[in-house]
Amino acid sequence: MGLVPIILLAVVVIGLLAWKSHQRTVETWRRVGAELGLQATVGKGLSRPVLSGTIAGLPLKVDTYTQRSGKNNTTYTRYRVGFPPLGMGLQLKREGMFSGFTKMLGFEDVAVGDATFDDAFNVKTNSREELRKLLTPSVRSGLLRFMASYPHSVIRDDHVLLTTTRFESKEDRLKSTIQRMAATARLLASPTSGIADDMVIDREQGLLDEVAERVHDLVEAKPDDVDQRIFEVETLAAAGDDAAAAERVRELERLAPADPDVAGWRHALESKPSAPSPATTVDVNELAQNLFGGSDLSFETRSKFNSQYADASVRWEGRVKGVSETKNGWKAVVTVATVSNDLYGNTDIDVVVENPAGPRPGEGQTVSVSGKLTRIDPLMRNLFITEGTLS
Repeated sequence: MGLVPIILLAVVVIGLLAWKSHQRTVETWRRVGAELGLQATVGKGLSRPVLSGTIAGLPLKVDTYTQRSGKNNTTYTRYRVGFPPLGMGLQLKREGMFSGFTKMLGFEDVAVGDATFDDAFNVKTNSREELRKLLTPSVRSGLLRFMASYPHSVIRDDHVLLTTTRFESKEDRLKSTIQRMAATARLLASPTSGIADDMVIDREQGLLDEVAERVHDLVEAKPDDVDQRIFEVETLAAAGDDAAAAERVRELERLAPADPDVAGWRHALESKPSAPSPATTVDVNELAQNLFGGSDLSFETRSKFNSQYADASVRWEGRVKGVSETKNGWKAVVTVATVSNDLYGNTDIDVVVENPAGPRPGEGQTVSVSGKLTRIDPLMRNLFITEGTLS
């Protein structure tokens, strides 16, 4: 066989393989569309599909485009979920490595008064007051979760946008991204219909059992809301109910099997605490930097805590942030360190001590807190101590 026929044969084979690969991807998009009630539109030849329709009552479109740079072409998949216009010219995205430089040049970044949120996000708006009304504790908490797992997303005045560098061919990933973006768009469209502000505040104060009971009812009423389900998993895990958290993760896997938080929490809940040596001295600042100073997601921080700090005995100095009543007595929240984090900004690290021995302190009082580290709530940056003493 001559060279020309071989070349022609190779071209035909490559073309057939490309066509079969394209058809498989088209069928993937069609299956996801059918499952989520979306329309899959496919043109002729090797034209790529488009998903469109409504999800959670909100308009959605998933399409692709290609950009040429020199001799290379790069294909992108673009997800867009809309919601009613907020009317404040909003643009919200993760702080980038050049954000400090652009601020020095005079590009204003709007602050909303929450140091953690302000340090984590770059925000533009033409109505600061309307923005502050929108960014309630529950909305800020949801955006922190979403943007940690999907850091290249952008929130605009009437839609959530995410662009990924590929023509998405994985069914689980396509479905999971759509579900998570829909949950975030629903949060912005109707901030008061999901996780309540006082649930977030109570979780910050370590009232985990109470919050878990309330969010359970909310999830049962809206079982397809991925964001609310992840909030529940985090709360259950922080409360020490790993069995219930694992069961909820199994349910979540049917909705968003490839979501980073869903897959991450499944593995984290399978890991067991590894007790440190009794002679180990835990420096609070080193612990705070190790657990909260990087870009770890919540489930990664939980696994790191279990492997390095669970059941360690500590004695730290701190300032009392608050004292509150519980079902079985009272608990104190004590700030023991502060760290700077690329996602959360400058943030307090607190220990929560339930029914500690010693006198009941006042807010703002400096105390010595000792006991055994047992659990962690990574998103709220809370550590939990049992057999605790305040002095």
